[in-house]
Amino acid sequence: MHSYISPNTYITLRLPSGTLRVLRILPNTTISIGKFGSFPANLLLGRPYHLTYEILEADDDRAQTELRIVPAAEIHAEALVEDATATEPGADPLIDHVDGDASPMVAENGDVLGKSNRLTVDDAARQTLSYGEIEQLKKAKTGTGKEIIAKIMEAHANLDEKTAFSLAKYTLRKAKKFLRRFTVLPLDVSMLTQYMLSDKESSKVMDLREEMLGLTGCWANVHYGVSNEVRTTDDGLGQIGGGRWLMIDDT
Repeated sequence: MHSYISPNTYITLRLPSGTLRVLRILPNTTISIGKFGSFPANLLLGRPYHLTYEILEADDDRAQTELRIVPAAEIHAEALVEDATATEPGADPLIDHVDGDASPMVAENGDVLGKSNRLTVDDAARQTLSYGEIEQLKKAKTGTGKEIIAKIMEAHANLDEKTAFSLAKYTLRKAKKFLRRFTVLPLDVSMLTQYMLSDKESSKVMDLREEMLGLTGCWANVHYGVSNEVRTTDDGLGQIGGGRWLMIDDT
């Protein structure tokens, strides 16, 4: 049912921050996703769902905005690197190269077990890039989200003091903020319910989760499909078909 993106259909975009955005794909229009950028809607037509795309702004190498399919290996690169590092003894540079200011955890026999962030001071002054410089990087069309993150991390004065866990959290926060990526998902009942609860007015669905809405629909014998045929019941007092309203009252 949801194989390829067709014109005039509603889709869901999942942004790097986790926010969901529902929109309609209209041919020959421009889709804007706020600070993450914009792109022509025609670039999504005919493409499959459940893929992650990166917006490549027009520059000297590209005459117009393009969408790059982000491979799964790149999306999960950080997780794969962390797993590989954990299986290789002595491969973590945060453990091999220890500073006194990093407050290392030392065993009774003198072996260094890892770093602690007890003495690490989280100060905004340690980021040498100013707010204006970061804004210029974001507005520049030649730099991708990964390049912006790399420059921000390079300008951090005390990045080497962070533990592996703290560094992973720091990188994830920057990725959610600067990566110009989005994932295209079909707008089905499950996704619409999630969108209403998390990003829209949850009161319109009475804060009911997906499983509760499904159970209510099951009890009410709600079926998929619409029939315009209206038939009178055998006793002549009621009608069947033509659509019915299901009302939930919490009073």
